[in-house]
Amino acid sequence: MLSLKKTLLVTCLLAVSGSALAANKADLLVIGKIVPAGCNVTIGTGAPLDLGDIHVADLNPDPDKPTSLANRSVPYSLTCTGPVAISTSWIDNNEAHGTAPAGSHNLFSLGKDAADAPIGHLWIQHGAGASVAVTGNGAETHANVITSVDGIVWVDAGYGQASKRLVNSFAPVGEMTPTAYSTYSGRFTLKPQIAPTSTLDLNNALTIDASATMEVTYL
Repeated sequence: MLSLKKTLLVTCLLAVSGSALAANKADLLVIGKIVPAGCNVTIGTGAPLDLGDIHVADLNPDPDKPTSLANRSVPYSLTCTGPVAISTSWIDNNEAHGTAPAGSHNLFSLGKDAADAPIGHLWIQHGAGASVAVTGNGAETHANVITSVDGIVWVDAGYGQASKRLVNSFAPVGEMTPTAYSTYSGRFTLKPQIAPTSTLDLNNALTIDASATMEVTYL
């Protein structure tokens, strides 16, 4: 910063000296922008997570009970140009297809069958006990997930689950105020569940189709 100021001053003096015989003043224009820190967001590899073929024989033999599939894990990272406090919100891109059970803001659609019945649901949470690896705030290495309805009052997020109604942020352990970090990283735990077979049309293959978008807001 000191070097930049000195260079501008010298340039201005030279401009005045060089034109002293022709004019009695000279203008110096300085332009630039101060921009907020921005973050690059990565989830997984960008390719769909393939659950593979699920055979009907492997579903819960009780037709009135759901089937919980094996958990999956997907890495994520947010790399920012400087320390910045953020919040994250989620959109279920297939919300119109519904979930089974219905009505929870923490459940995301897996698609629907030929009769328009929801295939099940997907539950998404921050792994490692809702702890996120962070850098950019001194020696702090991990932050907890906090959550809010309005972005003003924050509480502990518990499981650190994704929500279609609440927003999440990150703070030092035991604190409830969003804190600025340079990087955020961890793994999302995905918990897919298939609806009871008694509610599904199993005469044809069912295509699982889940799509959720995480949006980042700079606080």
